[in-house]
Amino acid sequence: MTHRLKVVASTAGNPKNKTPLTIPLVPEVVEILSRLKEGATSERVFPAPKSATGHLVEPRKAWERILARAGIVDARIHDLRRTLGSWMAIGGASLPVIGKGLGHKSQATTAIYARLSLDPVREAMQRATGAMRGQEVGER
Repeated sequence: MTHRLKVVASTAGNPKNKTPLTIPLVPEVVEILSRLKEGATSERVFPAPKSATGHLVEPRKAWERILARAGIVDARIHDLRRTLGSWMAIGGASLPVIGKGLGHKSQATTAIYARLSLDPVREAMQRATGAMRGQEVGER
């Protein structure tokens, strides 16, 4: 079962650009989904029997409960996406990788994350200027 949970493809499509979205899942998410499936009575991850779609569409009430339980004020679900993108950038991920991870169609949308991590740029500039001065890579 675990190998089937490494990616998830949304057949409903991305709400913003209406195209299917494939998302790789990290091990922590696979573990949570596996535990949820053990006691599940529905094929849906977040079932909502009273919903016309049969699944959770607007998680506002659940999100409010999560925030209250965590003692967090004024946070949006979208902030989680931005935080992930920011940490990916800080970790040195390229803009195409960040964009793919966040489901962006345009690199312009992802470009905001470029400003967060200048270390890879600085390192590349140091290597280039060092090479121009005849230094070996890694030499300072």
